[in-house]
Amino acid sequence: MSDGVGSTYGLEPLAFLSADANHLILAGTRGTFHLPRSTVTKLGRGGFYPWFFGGVRIRHSVASFPAELVFKPLGVREREILACLRDLGYPTG
Repeated sequence: MSDGVGSTYGLEPLAFLSADANHLILAGTRGTFHLPRSTVTKLGRGGFYPWFFGGVRIRHSVASFPAELVFKPLGVREREILACLRDLGYPTG
């Protein structure tokens, strides 16, 4: 889990991402971020840090959270997660 440049330390065990049609939740040792679907502006592939290339990047409009959050799934490809989130109505691309 990452919450911005310079504030990540690689893979974080036990972080999780949960979503339904109304909201997305990302939780880990960096905090718990509840994002209503209306605040999620774009979901895409993670980047920048090598350990997040296979992650899910979350951009949103909640001013009190870091502008960008990244979740690195274990045991499933980010494309599969992005497809499920797209099916729930989240903006991906």
